[in-house]
Amino acid sequence: MPDSASRSSLDQVCIWEPGNETPLIAMHYMPWFNNPHSSQRSNPKWSHWAWSGSEVKRDPEIRDSERRRDIAAVQYPLIGAYSSDNEEVVRYHFQTAKAAGIDIVFIIWYGPGSDTDELVPMLLEEAQNAGLKLAICYEEKLNWPPYRNPKNRNDIVNSAKDDLNYILEKYADHPAYLHRGKKPFIYQFNFWGEGELGKQNILPDEWNEIFGALRQPVTYARQNLNPEYHPDIEGAYVWWTPDESYVKDFSEYSRDLVDADRLGFFMTMVAPGFDDSGVNGWGHGPRVTPRDGDSILKKTFDMAFEGNPEIIQVVTWNDFNEGTAIEPSLDEGYLYLDSLETWIGERTGRVVDLSDNRLPLKEYLKNASSAQLDEMLTEAESYDGYPKQ
Repeated sequence: MPDSASRSSLDQVCIWEPGNETPLIAMHYMPWFNNPHSSQRSNPKWSHWAWSGSEVKRDPEIRDSERRRDIAAVQYPLIGAYSSDNEEVVRYHFQTAKAAGIDIVFIIWYGPGSDTDELVPMLLEEAQNAGLKLAICYEEKLNWPPYRNPKNRNDIVNSAKDDLNYILEKYADHPAYLHRGKKPFIYQFNFWGEGELGKQNILPDEWNEIFGALRQPVTYARQNLNPEYHPDIEGAYVWWTPDESYVKDFSEYSRDLVDADRLGFFMTMVAPGFDDSGVNGWGHGPRVTPRDGDSILKKTFDMAFEGNPEIIQVVTWNDFNEGTAIEPSLDEGYLYLDSLETWIGERTGRVVDLSDNRLPLKEYLKNASSAQLDEMLTEAESYDGYPKQ
């Protein structure tokens, strides 16, 4: 177990070197929320706080007697329904995460020119200011207009080449962009199924062609563990699943492959639970794993260290739609951040100071616009971080 001094060094510079004995803690971050009352975009509309389906509809323009908006979520953020394009919001998020012991931000990204792409420069700057590293999570979805609409397998390969080279050219040289050793890191969400062009995944031989066309070497990771993709793809990771045996098998098998030099590294996950009732399971019926306080978080946290992963990913910071958010909320306050910081300290020797988790909120209140403050439903100056009784 490393001492507090060695962990402190990681906190300050967040260097990810192959074979790090102490796993870095990352958070998956969604930069896709929009509130037209506080957004800085031109012609903004509600995004991800609203949902319209046959079984469930959520209209954030509707407020209840406590002024809570009718958002597409089962938890309600402490600062209300925010816009991801607000620097004050991102600063509050990143500084709070850093105070709680998080090292890395992973952001979902939907291609050049997308809403998420437009925010990357600001996110990188805020990550650097907070002392965090940041990397991009790439969506493999092969047939998803307007981002991708391939006519053949060559289109699939070429669009991936273009997308990854775009990331490398525009963002990888930023001081805050995460590298493993000297190579920038990108990882992906897998697509699934088959279509007119065959499997809706980029195939191993296609990845070899893609990697050979990139402007510089990358460290890449793929979701789950399909041996035919490795070791050409260096890393693998596991996303949220309620199947504990799968998580344990993933860690055990990944460690075996790492020890056999067939896999470079792997990432595990920690999550508080899952509940996508707010969007009716994206139209397919809700999926619910109750949080039960922080018990699911603790169970996944303990499992996450099995096999000595190089990174543990928090799933997620703010996916309110799927009910995996650990961001401070009116419902649970700072419970998840305080618990994570406490457990990280027990595992690594990092000094635990729960009081500084609340300081970014005080700064947010000083700098937030009137529209942002209008979303607040509590006296945040006196808020102690736990739900009102």
